[in-house]
Amino acid sequence: MFSHCLASPPALPPTSCSGVACRLSPNGTPLISSPFAASNTRRNHINYNGSACTVRFLNAVYHGLLVGLVPNTQKNGRLLLGVGRNISSERQEDNDEDDRDITVNTVQTTIGLSKEVLTIQRSLLNQIVERRELASSTKNSVGTKEKEPASYNRSNSSFSNLDGGNDGELQRTNDSWTSSEYVQSTEGGIVDDVEESINGLEVEQSMADSLGLLREANLEQSQLTEQTTDYVQSTEAGVVNEVVEEPISGLEVEQSMADALGLTRETNLEQSQALDEQQEESMKEGILDSSPVANPNAMNVIVVAAECGLGDVVGELPKALARRGHRVMVVAPKYGNYSEPKGVGVLKRYKVDGQDMEVTYYHAYIDCVDFVFIDSPVFRHIENDIYGGNRRDILKRMVLLCRAAVEIPWHIPCGGVCYGDGNLVFIANDWHTSLLPVYLKAYYRDIGLMKYARSVLVIHNIAFQGRGPVDDFSLVNLPDHYLDLFKFYDPVGGEHFNIFAAGLKTADRVVTVSHGYAWELKTLEGGWGLHEIISENDWKFRGIVNGISTESWKPNSDVYLTSDGYTNYSVETLQAGKAQCKAALQRELGLPVRGDVPIIAFIGRLDYQKGVDLIAEARPWLVGQDLQIVMLGTGRRDLEDMIRGFESAHRDKARAWIGFSVKMAHRITAGADVLLMPSRFEPCGLNQLYAMMYGTVPVVHSVGGLRDTVQQFDPLNEVGLGWTFERAEANGMIQALQHCLDTYRNHKKSWERLQVRGMIQDLSWDNAAQRYEEVLIAAKYQW
Repeated sequence: MFSHCLASPPALPPTSCSGVACRLSPNGTPLISSPFAASNTRRNHINYNGSACTVRFLNAVYHGLLVGLVPNTQKNGRLLLGVGRNISSERQEDNDEDDRDITVNTVQTTIGLSKEVLTIQRSLLNQIVERRELASSTKNSVGTKEKEPASYNRSNSSFSNLDGGNDGELQRTNDSWTSSEYVQSTEGGIVDDVEESINGLEVEQSMADSLGLLREANLEQSQLTEQTTDYVQSTEAGVVNEVVEEPISGLEVEQSMADALGLTRETNLEQSQALDEQQEESMKEGILDSSPVANPNAMNVIVVAAECGLGDVVGELPKALARRGHRVMVVAPKYGNYSEPKGVGVLKRYKVDGQDMEVTYYHAYIDCVDFVFIDSPVFRHIENDIYGGNRRDILKRMVLLCRAAVEIPWHIPCGGVCYGDGNLVFIANDWHTSLLPVYLKAYYRDIGLMKYARSVLVIHNIAFQGRGPVDDFSLVNLPDHYLDLFKFYDPVGGEHFNIFAAGLKTADRVVTVSHGYAWELKTLEGGWGLHEIISENDWKFRGIVNGISTESWKPNSDVYLTSDGYTNYSVETLQAGKAQCKAALQRELGLPVRGDVPIIAFIGRLDYQKGVDLIAEARPWLVGQDLQIVMLGTGRRDLEDMIRGFESAHRDKARAWIGFSVKMAHRITAGADVLLMPSRFEPCGLNQLYAMMYGTVPVVHSVGGLRDTVQQFDPLNEVGLGWTFERAEANGMIQALQHCLDTYRNHKKSWERLQVRGMIQDLSWDNAAQRYEEVLIAAKYQW
């Protein structure tokens, strides 16, 4: 059990998990270490309570042993699984009967069961054909052949007459003829398996394209025929002569009739090609479920954060990684009463500052991502101020979060299967979770446990570092020799306790949210005292620009642009759509409705970092221009009063919206012509990305992520995405705005092309996820 105190070395990982959890082999490794296999286990609703189910691995088959399940049969890219209890009992009975004589009655009974199976198949296929109405395509692909009367009934074996054609028409697939009188089985288990397979495939068959299913059903029947024939021929000669002789002669009749009808192998090959084409079209149309195929480096990824809104890295990156085939979990404290997460029945205790703290876990599966919330009294009733309280209280919460998160791979059975420590990478975010890589090293990897697990630390804002007096080390429950990792000296604060410093030194890889911010962190001004540590660890340091949610921020489907005179628009309808949104915004805010006047918008926190004071300094110039300015945000009281005064003094030019409204943020972004971002430092920034998606041109201070994402407009070469200024000064900002407004008024074609370039960029998280994947793989192979 992991209820030990971290002040002493922990016990070995448990050989079993509480409740239904991952199963471990005798050497301690999980029976399932493939994240893709585990994700498919849950995606296809595999039950671990003894009920049979079907798992689909489209275009790939995982041959690992699934918890509680035993392989039954495998064909055509599908792995059919039965319950180990039922399968094992049937197989045992079959093995016991291997040495018994096969009687004629047994064979005849088997033949009867086989006919019933074929009847079920035919009934299912008839229903599918009626629903898909593709029978005519079947006839056209095969071709109309002249029918000759048959001397015996073959209706149960012919799948080509599902459209009401002649029951005597023959079907041959891969040179293997099928006939209900010939399909015989001397093993009851084979027939039972076929029935079980049909039941398991019933849902898939009802969704599949009828043409593709016809071919698959014939293949399955042919394979069953071959298995049965081999077994019957291996029995006593008397049984062979008595039972098999007549069907074989019937087969010869079928073959001779087939030659007469001209159903050659070439015809069947053409039919197979037509069937494949139809099946591919069905998959493109979404008829078949096309699950993502895991790449060779598919990993178990656990993203840990103190809040789920941390720069969208916690909200959108996990979903993007899951789309790339990884198994992904997000771990965060349970601050409130969430409706979707359900308790998993796991209770753990951890010692923090000499107190036993009890935690329980809640789990939800959303958008192919596991969300696990850690519940404890210290996390409750603080959802409105999650960083509130004194320094020691905050530190205790972060210690408990990291302690509980690092052991989640062993204890929480997501979808019935724990993550385990194989192919495992933790992604910690900011100082709040910087203790996680330290705990992973100190109490696991240093003593040979979780030696293949890795940690990646993401820097969102290095200004917040988890500082405190050196005595705070007593709260983190680590061996004394780890104190040196936390001790840090700077000329202002002197020697102190620094959690971020320890995390940067210990993590296997370090990522920040843009290339520009990565460069700034190595400077004296941008590193906030940690620049030397970052420079020393430059070999494991990388900047990756964040993406944005293209589902929430997309002008042609934005739900906030469907009422009050606003409209959705795309690149093709940009000018008309944006003009309509602009007029609607002016009416909603009470500004004069003028299409020729540019609207400049500011959306963000009213803080010194965001450069709002530069806007106040540039106020005389702004009011002297023929423009309108709209500001949305909340923050420092003096800055709120400043923008209120701006509106009061210039009602025809300025509007201030104190507070924050998601709806107004979307509408301002759609209706404005220019977005102003004079931030003094900006690790990444998202508003400039949203603006470009909506055809709103950004004017930004060239810093951090703004430098990476907004290329300076070059009128000679017609390249660039907006305007930038190098220094956080009002004069530089005014000069950039002058160039911007000149292009808006006097060079309309250049302005329109500038808007289009911004809109057609791929700003989704899929690109960023690929870069993160490269970091995860580099950490995986680091020794």
